[in-house]
Amino acid sequence: MKAVVLCAGEGTRVQPLTFARPKHLMPVAGRAVLDHVLEALAEAGIEGAVFVVGRQGEHLKEFVGDGSRWGMRAEYVVQYPPRGLADAVRCARAEVEGERFIVYLGDDLLGDGVTEFVSGFADSHVQGSLIVKRVEDPRQFGVAVVEGDRVVKLVEKPAEPPSNLAIVGVYGFGPEIFDAIENTEPSKRGELEITDAIDLLAQRGRVSYHETQGFWADAGSPESLLSANAFYLRRIERRIDGEVDGDSRVEGHVQVGSGAKVIGSHIMGPCLIGEDCLVKESELGPNVSLCAECEIVRSRIANSMLDEGCSVANAEGGLTDSLLGRGVCVQGARAVRPEMTLRMLAADNTVIVAAESE
Repeated sequence: MKAVVLCAGEGTRVQPLTFARPKHLMPVAGRAVLDHVLEALAEAGIEGAVFVVGRQGEHLKEFVGDGSRWGMRAEYVVQYPPRGLADAVRCARAEVEGERFIVYLGDDLLGDGVTEFVSGFADSHVQGSLIVKRVEDPRQFGVAVVEGDRVVKLVEKPAEPPSNLAIVGVYGFGPEIFDAIENTEPSKRGELEITDAIDLLAQRGRVSYHETQGFWADAGSPESLLSANAFYLRRIERRIDGEVDGDSRVEGHVQVGSGAKVIGSHIMGPCLIGEDCLVKESELGPNVSLCAECEIVRSRIANSMLDEGCSVANAEGGLTDSLLGRGVCVQGARAVRPEMTLRMLAADNTVIVAAESE
């Protein structure tokens, strides 16, 4: 069975970080979002993936290559400009014609993986299947209405939700989905919505569902990226490959990569310190991931993700809930009031000197 992996989204909610690369390549617990996705698909037995890419497709092709790193064959098709998820699936029609296949939104992360879902769909005869999760506020999601073991209706971001079952971005489809897409009208925003196509499929045939109880987040917002980072950091094993001096304390699930040095610092897990990093006279954690070659001096950082080559110095007031792109330099950052901490969303190679927060 193949998977169609949708990676054409622009990532507008994570700008300016996504000006230089797709959101699917943002690092979560030191690994690209798409790396987590492809690992989950490989564990589920998927041997081929069709990547639907957009404006930044070359970055994705460079990262995935031929797919052999995950034991699968990679193919690529282009959707540009983005015209909705149903249109993205339609772009891959020639590559999966006549087959049953999985569709996976390339920015969705599921803590329980997709092995059970893929296996259940493969053994079934339904025309479609989807994963749902109960949420407190379904108004921001596509919502499924179910009866017994089947989906009877789908509604996109309803003002008055008919259920609390949000649709997760993983689906199973038979060839019938393409006829449903061809008979789907564009929504008010001018896009072909996958929920409309599945709703039509449910009226004509049988659509099943799998309810997940586990973690679910997408890479579409800073909040969800930080939530995913914290979740995956809790799964890491404690391992110290670098150097930690006698004046430092390391507590909990912490990884210190080879070539990294921790000097006179307090590290509170879960926390990941990548290869060749320097952490000196600082406090890190919980929920902090540093990619390779970061340098942190006399600073406090919590619940944040720093990409490769970042430098933070003299941020003693604290940096929290922050996303820093590659090569970001923060020097002497401080809040206006001592009880406040800084929150940053900084694009690659940004330089912030003596920044103040209101």
